[in-house]
Amino acid sequence: MDDQTRYQLIHELAEDSAAHNRIDPKLYERYSVKRGLRNDDGTGVLVGLTEVGEVFSYVMDDADRIPVEGRLYYRGIAISDLVNGFYHQKRFGFEETTYLLLFGELPTERQLAQFNELLGSYRDLPEGFTEDMILKAPSRDIMNKLARTVLALYT
Repeated sequence: MDDQTRYQLIHELAEDSAAHNRIDPKLYERYSVKRGLRNDDGTGVLVGLTEVGEVFSYVMDDADRIPVEGRLYYRGIAISDLVNGFYHQKRFGFEETTYLLLFGELPTERQLAQFNELLGSYRDLPEGFTEDMILKAPSRDIMNKLARTVLALYT
């Protein structure tokens, strides 16, 4: 993917993401949520208003709260449904789930192909990285090695 196409696609995806992640300003006041990560007392995070994820852990029976096996939803879609679909169609589903979380809907085939190409364009490691960072300097602590290699990619 050339740089111009990559830039254009990122711009389009950013606009889609902004459109699907807008929070009604009235909800901030209604639920006493401050803009940003925390309330004045240090509690609360914005995710509660975004509808990106939701967990159901109980049902109400009259006035009684009855615990049930938890159910997780992303953008209103049960995770169990997503996983079952991916499993039966022999697909991994990572990119589709990421797209759902970022843009508020499952991608079309065309959108998924573009998104996969965009992500793929960022997956190549720099020339000599594997040999220089991993093979020439092995470590007994794999997690420490992973952390160091990720940090090296950042610099």
